[in-house]
Amino acid sequence: MNGANHRMDGVSTFPFPIFGADWLEAIEFVQGLPSRGDTVIGNDVWIGYQAAIAPGVRVGDGAIVASRSVVTKDVRPYAIVGGNPAVEIRRRYDDARIETLLRIAWWNWPIDRITTSIPVLMTGDPDALAEIAAER
Repeated sequence: MNGANHRMDGVSTFPFPIFGADWLEAIEFVQGLPSRGDTVIGNDVWIGYQAAIAPGVRVGDGAIVASRSVVTKDVRPYAIVGGNPAVEIRRRYDDARIETLLRIAWWNWPIDRITTSIPVLMTGDPDALAEIAAER
C-alpha cells in the first residue's frame, strides 16, 4: 500500500520513471519517498465491501470495519468502526472479555482444536471459549 506514494513537492505528482525506459534516468525522483509503515490487519478481522484502509494503520484482532469505511487511524481489538473517516461505533465485548479473547488467541490453535470448537466460536460466547481453552 505504501508503494503508491507520490512526490508532492514538484509541479506534477505523476511518477514518470516507473512507466518507461525513456524515463528511467529520473528514477531517483521516485525512490526514498516517505512511508507511513506497514498496514497490519489482525486475526479474525472482517473488512466490509469497498472499505479503504490507509497506509500505516493497524486493525486489531477481532475488529469489524463497516462497508465503504475509510480507516485512517488504528482500530482497537474487537472494535466496530465505520464512516468516512471511520470512527469507533462500539466494542464487540467488554474489556475483560476482550482481554480473555486476546490471551486465548484461538487463531493460533491447531486446526483440529479449531474444528472441534467451531460451535462455540460461532455463537459469540467468549466465556465458553475460555472454558475450552482452560481444558487443554
